[in-house]
Amino acid sequence: MHEHINSAARAAARARFSAAIILSFALLGAPALAAHKGGVSAGWDQCRAPDPDARIGGCTQVIQEIKKETPHNQAAAYVNRAGAYQAKGDYAHALEDFGKALEINPKSSVVFAARGAAHHAKGDLDSARADYDRAIALDEKNAAALLARAHIWRAKGDIEKALADLEAAAKADPKSTAPLLVAGALYHAKGDHDRAIAAFSEAVKRDSKLAAARNGRGACHYAKGEFDKAIAEFDAALKIDAGYVSALVNRANAWRVKKDFVRAKVDYDAALAAKPDLAAAKKGAEDMARLIAKQGSSAPTPADAAPAAEHEHN
Repeated sequence: MHEHINSAARAAARARFSAAIILSFALLGAPALAAHKGGVSAGWDQCRAPDPDARIGGCTQVIQEIKKETPHNQAAAYVNRAGAYQAKGDYAHALEDFGKALEINPKSSVVFAARGAAHHAKGDLDSARADYDRAIALDEKNAAALLARAHIWRAKGDIEKALADLEAAAKADPKSTAPLLVAGALYHAKGDHDRAIAAFSEAVKRDSKLAAARNGRGACHYAKGEFDKAIAEFDAALKIDAGYVSALVNRANAWRVKKDFVRAKVDYDAALAAKPDLAAAKKGAEDMARLIAKQGSSAPTPADAAPAAEHEHN
């Protein structure tokens, strides 16, 4: 998905994110799973099954004889069934099972974070934040909970608190790039392009093949009017992923600013081929065809204003 740079600011006002986005950013996994240790019940064969219905059946069998299991396995059975219910969109039963797991292990940062993600996916941001707060209080290095809570602050429009949690998440998990990408996008939306570049650059250090970080850094250079640097970054993103539509549109815009309408049209056309319903690419290609035709005449180089750069921040 590619978005106008101002969309990050609009997204900050959204009160709800999809379950898939929340769980992927929180690194909690969808659905939640916990490992059992030497379980007694035959139901364990299915209590970690990928299929939600099979897992619900298996975990229910375990739970019917729950007293035979160790406390660890008791909590694992409820967590696994909760994850299966959540995968089916049955948040009421998922939250009930996460609650049962917390009755057994009330000091589990991981389970509080998982229940927070269920509240989050349901759209109950206040309950989600309360659970993330508990998870972080129990484990201040719970990067998943920090990252997820950053999304709560972002949705509530408190960008500074979101950035603080993203910074903490990035420190807590030195290999993760997700908090850096989100932080870069938020700094970009604020117009603080230098700090955005710093965040994207750290993401590149952690993963040199991260096209989104290259594209984001390029969008920042574009916003600063550093078009050659921007093109170099878009080139790098496209070397990693030749079909990266956002980078194609961005590079087209940069060529357009430099009055290289032919190269711009090539990139707009490539973006349109990859995504035929992309309005920005369609309009850009049409504009370039018109401008190239005018360039071919004896008239002066036509005036043109390129759109703002785009980048992915999800």
